[in-house]
Amino acid sequence: MDSNLFGFRVIEAQVECLVALSLLQSHDRNHNADGGIARRIRRLLAQEWQVRMTHVYREGNRCADFLASYVLRLEVGIHVFQEPPDGITGLLSEDALGVGRPRLCCNNL
Repeated sequence: MDSNLFGFRVIEAQVECLVALSLLQSHDRNHNADGGIARRIRRLLAQEWQVRMTHVYREGNRCADFLASYVLRLEVGIHVFQEPPDGITGLLSEDALGVGRPRLCCNNL
């Protein structure tokens, strides 16, 4: 894929899975868990653009969490939405207003 396909030069990717983030940022290219999708993502990252990947909890980016579930219903490929998908508009409004969500954690003491 051409990095200029959509005209983006600087991208921020928020990743909720620390294991995946660590795998993608690892300089050890011989990692056993490095499957085909990780190699494809690394090829995309190596193109002529700036990509910053950061960890975010699922509750911190509900739109991304929604889209991750939403795309499971679509065919494999690149999808460009001209309008927000049904169900995400409320989440976008909450994000714009800075609405926070608590993160519930279990303490196994």
